[in-house]
Formats: sequence, structure tokens, C-alpha cells
Amino acid sequence: MDQTAGLWSLAAMRRFNQIRDLAGPGLIKVSLATHPPGVKMNRLRKATHTPLARRLTGLTIKRRSPHGCRKPVPEPVLARAFSHPQGAGVIGPGAQRLLRSALVDALTRSTNGCDVIIARSDLVRLLGTAAIDLASRFASVLQVTGTLEEAIEHLESRLPSTAATEPEDQSPVLWLATPGVDADVVHQVMESQLAADLIALFNGPWPYGPTHFIDTDGPRRPPCHDLQLLSRDKAIAKLRAVG
Repeated sequence: MDQTAGLWSLAAMRRFNQIRDLAGPGLIKVSLATHPPGVKMNRLRKATHTPLARRLTGLTIKRRSPHGCRKPVPEPVLARAFSHPQGAGVIGPGAQRLLRSALVDALTRSTNGCDVIIARSDLVRLLGTAAIDLASRFASVLQVTGTLEEAIEHLESRLPSTAATEPEDQSPVLWLATPGVDADVVHQVMESQLAADLIALFNGPWPYGPTHFIDTDGPRRPPCHDLQLLSRDKAIAKLRAVG
């Protein structure tokens, strides 16, 4: 053995001999004459079955996840699964549950949430007598107006700031409303807000966009979303737990 290969200590030689005896003649594929001990240990680990190599060398073998360090992508706001640039209506026995679920989803998100605009009568219809108390807890993201007309005025007041601010600096807005006989007026608002990130779901049929029929257990064509229709009690409990 030449001098460049390095001189093994007596302890290292004894250790290698023990490993060689345990591993067997067919498993060690290293050259004693040409590699220093550190290289021998690495070669031994590669040439030996994984469990045996771990036991013999004390090396921890870490397996890299095939997905790397990729962070999970959060689902979009529930209301987007039913939205349309001109707004969308919801009807059927499960319509109120869907609107309620969309409201709770928007208010309870830690990330990728949105501001909510809703008239007091619609909020009370969805959450009952607890609506006003809960509204105060989410005042930073929930705008409760006295009437549909006030909700429209609030939306229109956002236009100057929307035009002056970059789109990524504006939070999406979820508008929950009951247009009724004022569908034409609401449609004009939607037309004026096309540049804004406005998600509008309307209680009742909507003549200017799609109308989704919602059964008691959900829509007939479920969206690609983790959809859970909430009863009033479950919605209130979820909001109180977060707020």
C-alpha cells in the first residue's frame, strides 16, 4: 500500500474487519489498496443492502420526497366556483345553504380571502338573530348595509380607488344580494365593475347570467371544490370559533 492511500489506525482496521465479516464476501465492493477509510465506508453503504448498511455504518439515509418542498395550494374562494363576470343566481332548496357557506368561507379564510358586502336583511336571512353580533366581529372585512341601494352605493364608491390602485393591491369583493325587481339596476352595477375583482352571487333567478339550481345536498354538478353546505347553526358556530 503506498503512502498516499493513508495509514489506517488499528481501531479502523478492526472496525472494517468486523464489517467485512458481517456483510459477507459478496457485498463489499471496495478496494483496500486504493481508497481511504471514509471512501470505503461510503462505497460500503452503496454496495450493501439499505437496512444492513444503516446498521453497520450508523448512517442515516434520507429519502427526498418526490414533490420536493412544494407548499399546498389553497383552494380559491368557494363563491368563485359559481361566479360569472355578470353575476350568478342560485335557486332551489339548498340555495340558502350555499349562500351561507360562501359567506362563511369568505370570512374565515386566513389567506386568499375577500371582503364581503351584504345588506342587513340578507345577512339576517342567512344567520338569523346572531347576524348583527357576528357582523361586528368581522367589521374589517364585512360591510353590512341597510338596504340593497346602500350596497350599490358602497360598490360604486370603490371605483376611484380601484382605478388608482394596482389590481394586485385590491382585495376581491364578494357581493351577496337579492336583486328582485331591481335586477336591471344591479346589472348596471355589474357592468360598471367589470374591471374590479367582484364576485356576485344573487339569491333568486338571475336573468343576466347563469342561475344555479342547488339541491338540499348540493348542486347537481358539484364544482372542483371541497363543498360543504352549512346549516345556520353550523355556520354560526364556525364564525364564532374564528371571530
